[in-house]
Amino acid sequence: MPRQGMGNMWFDEFLSKYRAGISHEFLLYFNVRDLVDNERYIEQYIYDEFIKARKFSIVAFYDISTGLTFLEPAMEREFHLITSNRAVNVMNALPSRIFPFIDKALKSTKMCLFINHVEKIIPAVDTGSMSLEERVALIWTCEWSNSNKISAVGSTVFLLADNLADVSRELLSSAYCVEPILVGLPNEAQRREYIEYLLRDKSVKTEISIDEFAKLSSGLSKKSIKDIKLKAEAEDVPISFEFIKEKKHSVLRKEYGDVLEFIYPEIDFDDIGGMDLAKRYLIKNIVEPVKKGDLRRVPMGILLCGPSGTGKTLLVNALAKTSGFNCVKIDMSRILGQYVGESEKNFKKCLLGAQSQEPVIVFVDEIDTVFRRGERDDTGVNRNIFSEFLQFTSNTNNRGKVIFIAATNRPDLLDPALKRAGRFDKKIPILLPEAPERAEIFRVVIKKYGFETDVNDFMPLAEKTENYTGAEIDVVVRKAYELASERDGDKAVLTKDILEEAIMKCVPSTQQVEFMTMLAIRECDDRDLLPEKYRELLDRKD
Repeated sequence: MPRQGMGNMWFDEFLSKYRAGISHEFLLYFNVRDLVDNERYIEQYIYDEFIKARKFSIVAFYDISTGLTFLEPAMEREFHLITSNRAVNVMNALPSRIFPFIDKALKSTKMCLFINHVEKIIPAVDTGSMSLEERVALIWTCEWSNSNKISAVGSTVFLLADNLADVSRELLSSAYCVEPILVGLPNEAQRREYIEYLLRDKSVKTEISIDEFAKLSSGLSKKSIKDIKLKAEAEDVPISFEFIKEKKHSVLRKEYGDVLEFIYPEIDFDDIGGMDLAKRYLIKNIVEPVKKGDLRRVPMGILLCGPSGTGKTLLVNALAKTSGFNCVKIDMSRILGQYVGESEKNFKKCLLGAQSQEPVIVFVDEIDTVFRRGERDDTGVNRNIFSEFLQFTSNTNNRGKVIFIAATNRPDLLDPALKRAGRFDKKIPILLPEAPERAEIFRVVIKKYGFETDVNDFMPLAEKTENYTGAEIDVVVRKAYELASERDGDKAVLTKDILEEAIMKCVPSTQQVEFMTMLAIRECDDRDLLPEKYRELLDRKD
């Protein structure tokens, strides 16, 4: 028998609840189609590690497409003996016809029942919208969880679902004893063990080490990792960083692309000018601690505050590239649906998808407009999503694994619950760049676009662009290229005179800069993160 591997949190959680007598019915969800260890899928694993030692008389499997089947013929014969052969002609029937016989068996002998794709049987719709067949299935599964007879004989029921949000919420109400168990994706140690197992036959070449393969495959199931190996073998190419990145992107887009935006940044901290205090803080309190495994320094969440165009989004992209962590963006346009319960279901999937890729940076832009409690007269969707978000962002188990970073130019509009300690508890002001920073931004932007220039000292230009944001300097540089191209065609060179002309012609468009700057200063909770010139203002804030 294959060895059990490096531990499975979901199985330990199940076993603990089972031994404590908390329940005899469990809903296993999320990564339930994957290999648990090197060779066994979840039903086989549960049989080997749980069922076999406890001498269950019957082990049965129900799927709406295949009906009721059994592990062994003798178990099927015992089932028919218990049900007086009355179920012989309904083994492939819908729940309303076969569940009454399953109920009798569960209460008569020690039986283990697996119900696969339970979301297809009891979908997440209002009970009033359910078909008669779905309501019948819901009643049976709920009643089984509270049955003293089932508990007395030692029967156990496992419900399997890919997405918890797709299953009827009624099943998990406090009136019943169905225990949800998250079956997560393999962690780095488990991926490394499985990769070693996969590559032992040396049928495919690799350009990276097993440790690098394990790190790069974060967010993937073992089945997806195996697919990478098989595709490399079929295409007769070595497993490389780019090969894994391409296949991983395809898998994640297919799985979560409907609810998450994946960010693959091409710039790092060296490619953005200014923001030195913020960059230093992020390196010292996120990148280095996470890589060292010392998560105590990592804040639960970071709020970037400051005027529009100062580079908040750019900073998050550069952090993702510098750290090498996965990065996703919550886009509410992908989450909000037109049907009842659809938005909440999508949001749960969004959070689970983000969590599966840890360590991951989760970016929320303009958070003041994204998450609100909602008004009393709305449908309750905003309140439900807001409540789910509060609960997730305050879960200390996610510290240093799911790193929430939000951006706003109006922190005064944020719900106080979001800004309290234990959620977005570090507020970093991203303010207008100082003259040396503006000079650096000129240099970086020109380099980014690949423009030719004969300017070596950008300080004179920086002094002419006081109160300009980084985005506005970007506009100036592109305007200069436009002017140079009109004069010199393909041989355009950004000279000092052309750049100064562009400055004269470009009018800064950022609105309410002073107001947004003061909001960011007032929100700041760490004077070390404020430029020297603003610290006195922080002392004077109300």
